[in-house]
Amino acid sequence: MFMSFIRKITASCVYLFCFACAFLVLHGFHTKRVGAWLNQQGPTQASAVPPPPGEIEFPTVGSDSVSLSWGVPEGMDIRSLRFRVSWTSGTETCSLRVTDVNHMNIQSLSLGTEYIFSVATIGENNTQSQCVSAAVSTVIPAPEGLTVDSVDVTSVSLRWSRPHGLDQTPRFLVSYCCPGKDTQSISTASYSTVLSNLQPGTEYTVSVCTVLENGESEATSQTHCTGFSPPGKLNISFVDETSVSLSWDRPTDMEGVHHTFRVNWWGSRGQRESITTDENPTVLSHLRPGTEYSISVCTVLQSSGLESDPVCTTVCT
Repeated sequence: MFMSFIRKITASCVYLFCFACAFLVLHGFHTKRVGAWLNQQGPTQASAVPPPPGEIEFPTVGSDSVSLSWGVPEGMDIRSLRFRVSWTSGTETCSLRVTDVNHMNIQSLSLGTEYIFSVATIGENNTQSQCVSAAVSTVIPAPEGLTVDSVDVTSVSLRWSRPHGLDQTPRFLVSYCCPGKDTQSISTASYSTVLSNLQPGTEYTVSVCTVLENGESEATSQTHCTGFSPPGKLNISFVDETSVSLSWDRPTDMEGVHHTFRVNWWGSRGQRESITTDENPTVLSHLRPGTEYSISVCTVLQSSGLESDPVCTTVCT
C-alpha cells in the first residue's frame, strides 16, 4: 500500500488519475511516456459559450423610457433562455437579467440623453455570449398648447405651455415661413412671442420646438393667415331708377398681395345680389325703382378666398 499527495490542483477542471502509473513511478520504472500522456489530457472545460442574441430594435422611445427587443439566438428556444441587459450613459451603467422573454421596457431614464444598450445570452454555469449593442436617444418633449392669441395685418401673437416632465430650463426656437420666402427664426426663453413685419393676407406656417444643451424636440406646428385690410370709404357717384355707380378707396398694406373685391347688395323688398370684381368704380344695375338698398364691399384674397371685414352704405333708387 502507498500514499501520494497531489498539489496545485486547478479549480473547475476534471483530472484523470492512473494508480497503476503511480505505482510504476514509485518503483523506479521509466515514466516519460506516463508524464507525456498525462500532459496531453489536461483539464477539460465544463461549459460552452452560448450564441449571441439577434439585432436590438427600439419599438418605442419616450422622454424617460425606452422599449427594446432583440432576436432569439439561432436554433434556441426562448422559453429556456436568459439574457443580461445593460445600458450606459456617460459614467452611469445599469444591468439586469431577464428570463424567457426577448423584450423589455426601461423606465426612469433622463430625457434627451443618448444610451447604449447591450444584450448578451447567459448559458450554463453563467457563461455569457458576446454582446450585441445599439444606441438610442430619449425624446426631448415638445412645447404644449400652441395658441394664437391675435392676428392682424402684419403680426401674429403666439403662446405655449412648458413641456410636460421637463425639469431643466429650456429655450424655444420659433420658426415661421410663407410660400416663396426663406424661413425666419426667433430664439426665446419666454413662453410667448410676437411675429412682426409679416406680409398682409399671407398664410404662414409657424413651428415651436424645445431646445436643450443636448438637442431639441420635434416641432409643434400650426398654419395661420395674417389679416388684411378692407376697402376704404365707399362713394356713391351716380344714382337713377335702376342703377347705382359706386367706388371705394383701395385697402392699405396690400401691395404685392393678389386680391379682388366682392360687392353685395340687397333691397328692402328681398332682392339680393353679389358680384366679384376688380373694377373700381363699378355699376350695380337692374335695380328696382324707389327701393332702398344696403351695399357692402370686402377685400377677397385670390389665394385662399378669405374675405376681409366689409364696409357698408345705403342708397335709395
